[in-house]
Amino acid sequence: MSSLRLERVVMNSFGIEAAQRGDTLGIKLTGTGDMAAAGPLGRYLKALQPEVIRLSVSAVEFDVRALGFLNSSCLKAFISFVHGLASLGLQCRTRFLTDARLPWQRRSLSAIERMSPELVSIADT
Repeated sequence: MSSLRLERVVMNSFGIEAAQRGDTLGIKLTGTGDMAAAGPLGRYLKALQPEVIRLSVSAVEFDVRALGFLNSSCLKAFISFVHGLASLGLQCRTRFLTDARLPWQRRSLSAIERMSPELVSIADT
């Protein structure tokens, strides 16, 4: 199995770190998904698409439990990611892990789940 070719994103108030577990890519996001994070997140998700193909993973799991905020630009980056995979004909599942104590996370991400319920799910932990 090939190793993951994604660099961590480390900013003062935002971070992204990936790890491969079998046929799943786990992406952990931390901090604040504000305007400063939107560009780095968008670029990261664009770089993630070819990794999904190269590694033939069946699922990408985004752990957003440590995010304190997620703006509409960041949500749009996630929508573009899911749409991009679907437009390539990939049946890669996308799962968001949310903190049940932060109901805004599920509410914010539910639009993505409704857009593609066969491929996107949200799990409160």
